[in-house]
Amino acid sequence: MKTGIHGTVTTKYFNVKNGMTTGNVLVSEANTTLGNVSNVHILGGTNGYILGTDGSGNLSWVDASSTQSPAPMPIVIDTGNTLTISSNYQGLFGTTITVDGELVIDGILIDVSGQGAPGSNAQISFNDQGNPAGNNGFTFNKTTGNVNIPGSISVGAFFTFPAYSKATLGNITGVIGQLAVLNDSSPVGQLVFWDASNNRWAYVGDNAAITSR
Repeated sequence: MKTGIHGTVTTKYFNVKNGMTTGNVLVSEANTTLGNVSNVHILGGTNGYILGTDGSGNLSWVDASSTQSPAPMPIVIDTGNTLTISSNYQGLFGTTITVDGELVIDGILIDVSGQGAPGSNAQISFNDQGNPAGNNGFTFNKTTGNVNIPGSISVGAFFTFPAYSKATLGNITGVIGQLAVLNDSSPVGQLVFWDASNNRWAYVGDNAAITSR
């Protein structure tokens, strides 16, 4: 038999064996025993969802896979101790952590998914007053290994150019602006450039072809 309650019932002990239908239930005792979990049924939700709270006493169904909570992060893991970040937690580190023991990560150490890299594709990231940033034209080509810099380069020490033999460099078609040094010139290390007017490598000093001497 199921009983529907539409008014107010005040009792210290109330045992319902065959089901009860009511709108709101107010429990004022410190502890409430509902028996085996199989006795508790709440309509709604989707398979795998859990009950979540907004902190104001309101409950709703929440997808458990999308509610990873930060794991508690100690500052020091002592020798002989193990901290495991389980598979349903993220580890968020706001301070330096010293690991003398063992840190096992089954979950996510730092989750930056969805943030994306700054700038456009192939742009090199740099620190812009504490913020990650990119700059138009400042790029890296992972296939060729070439770096493009839209401005000037200020060198505080030495700038080293690639060294080639005359035979090797002669088989390379350059582009305007490329420089190299020869490791078999006399003296060794003479600077040469790509002479686009004559489609050849030439000495910087007199514009003579590298094959001329």
